[in-house]
Amino acid sequence: MNALSAEIDLVAMKPFEALQELNRSLIEKVRQQMEVIERMSRLKRYLSPQLADSILNGNDRDPFSSQRREITAVFLDLRGFTAFSDSAEPEEVMALLRSYHSEMGRLAFDFGGTVEHFVADGLMVYFNDPVPCENHVEKAVYLSLAMRDRIKELRVSWLRQGYDLDLGIGLAAGYAAVGNIGFEGQMDYGAVGNVTNLASRLCGAAKGGQILTDQKTIASVENIAETEPLGELHLKGLMRPVRAFNIFGITPAKGRA
Repeated sequence: MNALSAEIDLVAMKPFEALQELNRSLIEKVRQQMEVIERMSRLKRYLSPQLADSILNGNDRDPFSSQRREITAVFLDLRGFTAFSDSAEPEEVMALLRSYHSEMGRLAFDFGGTVEHFVADGLMVYFNDPVPCENHVEKAVYLSLAMRDRIKELRVSWLRQGYDLDLGIGLAAGYAAVGNIGFEGQMDYGAVGNVTNLASRLCGAAKGGQILTDQKTIASVENIAETEPLGELHLKGLMRPVRAFNIFGITPAKGRA
């Protein structure tokens, strides 16, 4: 039934019947809108806001299709977590992880990053996919510093409870393949490539409170980032040593990206 014929039918009805029909139509539209809102809410519980919005907005590009993209990857995990989890009760470990994930995930979303996965105390965030971002390296630097500073605040409470934990971060920019990872029964959206491996290895080498990156990445943000050279690091799984830098702040008069 098209809209014109529906209107003609309503005119032919008695006023009370027409009102009932309009009410039924309104209720159905509200029900459909509520279903859409609920689907959006469920989707955003499992995907980053950027990816969920890309899917729900029906963009021309299939957000799950594999493609080559320049990204900036940020890896982080907690120094001292293994010792903590070995001595703490499981409920204590779970409670701390919930708080840690909540704080780090909120910051990642605030800065426009895509959260790929949580693995215990490990977390990967990347920028420039699925939403393009011209200054993605800068955003990754600002996010990393915000995360480091938030963990400094959390450490005060953790130390009072006897938890000696701190955050190590690795950051690298380069090309990756992004898209679906997994199999038909369980899919994740993620990034794969040398850049993610490098960021992960830099994270593994970072001490508590450090944000490590490589020379190529730091060259694109040297106008905003304060750094200290750490020399060449021999990172596990990499054939050549990496000239590493610790990002410890933002140059004066520079603001958030």
